[in-house]
Amino acid sequence: MRHTNRPVGILFGLAVAATALTGLAAPTASAAVTRATAGCYGSSCNGKDPVDMGCNTDAYTVESAYSAKGTIELRYSPSCRSNWARISGTSVGQNFWVQNTNGNIHGWIATGPTGFGNMVNGSVEARACIDNWDQPICTGWH
Repeated sequence: MRHTNRPVGILFGLAVAATALTGLAAPTASAAVTRATAGCYGSSCNGKDPVDMGCNTDAYTVESAYSAKGTIELRYSPSCRSNWARISGTSVGQNFWVQNTNGNIHGWIATGPTGFGNMVNGSVEARACIDNWDQPICTGWH
């Protein structure tokens, strides 16, 4: 008996598989912030809250530094091109700040065990610091 429908069946199976793969590869809606939807960009972010501006959505930690008084992180948002400091494992009253090489600096006093401060322009290098008795502990310049 001759099977003439086999190539058709294989082609049909390949077509179904291709359709399924195309459906899986289709772009999906994303909640990520883009430069067009961010509330600020670069120097216009100086002094602004990263959450209020939507910059926290795509942010990541560039570097962390550790001290007996807590952990300080330098955060960066590509869509906002901005940096800010985030602190954890600290106590109320702990001083921390972010600064960039343009001379922008924003300091904060922790109101709990975690917190973050306002942003600086991320188009130039920045670092985050925590007050550690007489010597600040800082991330590197990034």
